[in-house]
Amino acid sequence: MSRLRLYLAGPEVFRHDAAEEGRRLVALCRAAGGEGLYPLDTRGEDIRRSCIAMIDEADAIVANISPFRGHHMDPGTAFEIGYAEARGTPVFLWSNDARVLIKRIRVGSDGRDGEGMLVEDLDKPENLMIVPDGATVWPSPERAIAEAMARLGHVRKNRLLQRSTRRAVLLAALISLLVALGAGALVDRLVGW
Repeated sequence: MSRLRLYLAGPEVFRHDAAEEGRRLVALCRAAGGEGLYPLDTRGEDIRRSCIAMIDEADAIVANISPFRGHHMDPGTAFEIGYAEARGTPVFLWSNDARVLIKRIRVGSDGRDGEGMLVEDLDKPENLMIVPDGATVWPSPERAIAEAMARLGHVRKNRLLQRSTRRAVLLAALISLLVALGAGALVDRLVGW
């Protein structure tokens, strides 16, 4: 059975130790039984196109939505999550800051920030378009990877079982057809005598 492929979205590629962190995340995927696809390992010069191609190859996305250069997540990761969602690819989120937005951003008594903008008070650590109702935001990449492997492992096993069942049914039908043809030929010989 091939390994589940997890695209590792997040701002880790901007870290001073980006390659080392990528190796660590890929190793976490391998330890969980999967294959990590790290955006720093892009092919060619068109990084955007390479990342999209990696997402297309992935069975799921494990995305770091920790605050990046401010109160919210990395915008490139937000794009990758949206692209994966549009493709129907499962997304597993994690953040090193579990505080809900209303606690993370300084707001006045009217629920607005210093610029007068309303801050979402939906009990989520990121915008509701990133963290839909019912979604879990895991506290670490290890937990998000483990959850992705657990959930997708069942899906993969079911697909393999369905595939092997279809093959068995096809083989049984083929054998039945050959037996019927053989019986027909035998009857023709017996009647022809």
